[in-house]
Amino acid sequence: MSVRIQKGFTLIEVAITLVMIGGISSTALLAYKSVIDTNAKLREQENINRIAKSMNTFLAVNSFIPCPDVDGDGLEDRTFSSTGESMCSDRDGGLPFNDLGVKDKDVWGNPYYYRVHQRATDEDYVNDICEPASVLGSTGPRSKSDLWLCPDTNLYYCADFSSCNSVCSSFCTNTTDPRPSTNVTSAPFFHLATPPYGSVSGSYNLEVTDEAGSLVEEGVVAMVVSWGSNGASVNLDNCSNASVSELENCDGDRDFVNIKTGENRDFMTWITVNQAKVAIIGSGSLR
Repeated sequence: MSVRIQKGFTLIEVAITLVMIGGISSTALLAYKSVIDTNAKLREQENINRIAKSMNTFLAVNSFIPCPDVDGDGLEDRTFSSTGESMCSDRDGGLPFNDLGVKDKDVWGNPYYYRVHQRATDEDYVNDICEPASVLGSTGPRSKSDLWLCPDTNLYYCADFSSCNSVCSSFCTNTTDPRPSTNVTSAPFFHLATPPYGSVSGSYNLEVTDEAGSLVEEGVVAMVVSWGSNGASVNLDNCSNASVSELENCDGDRDFVNIKTGENRDFMTWITVNQAKVAIIGSGSLR
């Protein structure tokens, strides 16, 4: 009677097999992580696009851009001056998601950052037709410093008297207000003549550059930012953890970088003065 001898694996063979399994698992895990990460970024881009559309809809309906949410209730926060101007309580904070009808957080569970024009908290500028911050004005008396009308062309210029006369053969006047005469204490407080236009850029706008440092947009009055997949560690409270490009998006100043590449890319959308004009031009509020 013959005896069958069963041959087993040696320790070396077992070790090699485990290494191979580990390598395959690691590759599969990295591929899975890459798919999940790509899917998250695609979903976040959809969120940002939705926010952009909601901002334009809000503008078309209300004729102003909402202020930041500073108390976390998803509604814009405003302060009223003694003369009735409705100013933003702060120039940065959370996205007023309830006002806009959008999500309060990005796909990574972090709240959106919302920054508006530098002068949106100042009663001297928020309702002034020649100030970009007037896109955020909602109620109160109008003002029109440095607004001049050229009688020859019937065009308005937000400039000083001499600048207006340099393009006008007659003396410019500043006695008229081009905004509709009805509802004079409500939005819109901006106008087609509100900077930026032509070579007049306006004052203290937010600015956006690309990753190479080239200017993308300089007439921004409102900015929405998701700090991406690392938003829990890179934000206003932990901005020192950011890369050079990300640093511009979380340091609280007026400069932003539109980061479109990299593992920890940011997602953003913004509103310019000219976008605001286009959004409500069909309503007849601008003429």
